[in-house]
Amino acid sequence: MALRWAIEDGRIAVITLDEPDARNALTAQARAGLRAALSQLGDDKQVDVLVITGAGGNFCAGGDVRTMGETDPKAIAGRMADVAKTAEMLAAFPKPVICAIAGHAAGAGVALACLADMVIAEESAKFTFSFLPLALGPDWGLSFTLGRRVGAAIARRLILTAAAIDGTDAHRLGLVDLVTPDSEALEAARGRARELAGGPKAAIAAVKAMLGDHEGLSAALAAEAKMQGERFPHPEHREGAAAFREKRKADFTGTGG
Repeated sequence: MALRWAIEDGRIAVITLDEPDARNALTAQARAGLRAALSQLGDDKQVDVLVITGAGGNFCAGGDVRTMGETDPKAIAGRMADVAKTAEMLAAFPKPVICAIAGHAAGAGVALACLADMVIAEESAKFTFSFLPLALGPDWGLSFTLGRRVGAAIARRLILTAAAIDGTDAHRLGLVDLVTPDSEALEAARGRARELAGGPKAAIAAVKAMLGDHEGLSAALAAEAKMQGERFPHPEHREGAAAFREKRKADFTGTGG
């Protein structure tokens, strides 16, 4: 099961990324499940707030590295279109979205959090900007959303240095809105969701649409898709993906400039 969801307190929906063996990676199945849940919950008049979390002590490992190394342009374009569709649906969700983060949030897992309205993380949570070790660039709109959270200079540094920061540092930088002791992020998210439940639904949807800058996000997703379409078949990425799977340091010597 890649994803499950439930309604709590009658008005709060909780989506749980649920593939612990893969640290809840955003597989094709998970992306499809997320879109289906967003569509149904967005239309559900009883649901006021959405919380997204992960099972097994982690939030989300990002893209499924087990399926990386693809070289077929059509397959790559299809994958990136699928990512963009899912990211845009989450960004356009008409109700408040809160991500509750424990354990690892890596690569696209960080990007998923940045699409939310509020991010709550535990002190020991680890945010890893793991794109360049795979010889890829950011996707899921992170090239747009990260700078809106932490500022352009910090976003550039985090991505280019493949940084790994804990929940406390993420809170200091503005990536996280609230940091909690370990094991308390999900309950804190539920508490914040209960505070937001019962609000004026139409006004909230209107404010989210006004603040969202969906045109900017769509432009970023298109640029990311173009870049990843060039990066996925490159020898550098094949080496980076192989090194990750083999748990060794990548050797980019001779993979081309």
